[in-house]
Order: sequence, then structure tokens, then C-alpha cells
Amino acid sequence: MVQALTVDDLGFPHAAQAARVVRHRTCLTTGKHGRETVYAVTALTSRQASPQRLAKITRSQ
Repeated sequence: MVQALTVDDLGFPHAAQAARVVRHRTCLTTGKHGRETVYAVTALTSRQASPQRLAKITRSQ
């Protein structure tokens, strides 16, 4: 799940969006479930990168 927010004054000179990414995963060896939340800041505007595109970019990193 990706949630994106357009920002004006985040403290980063060229920040246009901030995103929260929540990842759910299962360890293949133990079967344990886990959740991880990460945050990202990007200079891409909402016109340049929708939440779906941000998710794709994040997965490729």
C-alpha cells in the first residue's frame, strides 16, 4: 500500500511529495508474517508520479 501526499514545506529543498509505503510479507522458511513501514521523499510532482507509479519505483529499488 502506498499513500502519497503533496508537500509544500518539508525541509528538503526540492521535495514535492512524501509517501508512506506499507509492506506485508511472509518469511518462506519460518512462515512468520511481518509488516514494514517506510517513508520516501521525492521531487516528482503528483502529475509526474501517481501513488501507483511511486509504488512501482519503490519496488524497483
